Amino acid sequence: MLARIFRIGALAGALGLGLAGCFQPLHAPGVFAGGALAPTLASIHVNQIEGHLGYQVKSELDFMLTNGTPPATPAYRLNVTPRGGASSIVVDVQSGRPQIMTYDMSANYVLVAVQTGKVVSAGTVRGFASFDRSTQRYATLRAQRDAEIRAAKQIAEQVRLRIIADFAKPQS
Repeated sequence: MLARIFRIGALAGALGLGLAGCFQPLHAPGVFAGGALAPTLASIHVNQIEGHLGYQVKSELDFMLTNGTPPATPAYRLNVTPRGGASSIVVDVQSGRPQIMTYDMSANYVLVAVQTGKVVSAGTVRGFASFDRSTQRYATLRAQRDAEIRAAKQIAEQVRLRIIADFAKPQS
């Protein structure tokens, strides 16, 4: 009986070793965590962006690309211009007031190589976040601010993923 359990365990271990290289854990260092591109991403300087939206997007990008440490000698410069606004999607029939609103944000971005001035990556990304509108003014303002922050995180993540995809493309 003990020998049989030992053989089954040995067989399971051998199968596990055989398949060990086939799978990559979700949170392991790889393409999305930077992997081989981590030094390249860490050499991107995000230019200053005006306004509260700009501050949120820049803060998120700085953290996602360089882990919050600005590069000493940047190889790339990233320019981002975000725009956003709130619109109502559900209106209370009796009072005519909006109950649920959506914060819609879009941003144009351009990543330029510092030495050559060549555009490495460019495009437009969008982010959305909904929030409840309250009868209390401060609660509505705070909910909208939280929605702006969530949309800024979406924008930053999409910019980072598109930059990674452009760096991963074969250079022609």
